Amino acid sequence: MKPVLNKLEAPAKRKDATLKVAVKKSDATRMRVLEVTSDLFRRKGYQATSMRDIATAVGMKSGSLYYYYESKEALLAAILNDNIDAHLAVVREAIAALPEGATARQKFDVAVAVSVKIISEAGDMAVASAQTLSHLQEPEYSEQVRHRQAYNQFWRDLILEGKRTGEIRKDIPDAVASMIIVGALTFVAEWYDEDRSTTEKIGSTFSHLLFDGLHS
Repeated sequence: MKPVLNKLEAPAKRKDATLKVAVKKSDATRMRVLEVTSDLFRRKGYQATSMRDIATAVGMKSGSLYYYYESKEALLAAILNDNIDAHLAVVREAIAALPEGATARQKFDVAVAVSVKIISEAGDMAVASAQTLSHLQEPEYSEQVRHRQAYNQFWRDLILEGKRTGEIRKDIPDAVASMIIVGALTFVAEWYDEDRSTTEKIGSTFSHLLFDGLHS
């Protein structure tokens, strides 16, 4: 006689599997919504884009869109947060790929090069992300601020590392320097023209100007 427990486990396992499929489908839909919304914000602007526009572009009813995101502000916050997180993850991965014992300057060069490429490819959306914070209400505003602070802290930590290794002057205020770096990089997308220069050359120039100005 088989244990009763085994008879109960099968339906439970099927239920878990069904739930996982549903979660994956939900995640895919959310990703699709964010991609479409990002494109609409880029082409039409945040103010001119309505939830109805987004729902139509995604191919769903307006009511269904509210199941995933309760407002346009929530959508904007999700896009901005995802962009910052993805940007930072790529930069950290590039630095992690450097040889062991890499200097602060080498890490800085890589971080700037990768950031310039990401921001230039993002185009108008990179500039918009810097200008749309005022559109957010609580709690989205505070959440976006936390993501931006994490990005700023990444640069601040690099500066502090350079100070510890003697590569960066100790009298440089790291908080102010990190904000200057972030501000300078963010608006690359506003003037970048692939016919005039490459992201590699721009990154090299940025790194030279920014780091040498901090150099000990």
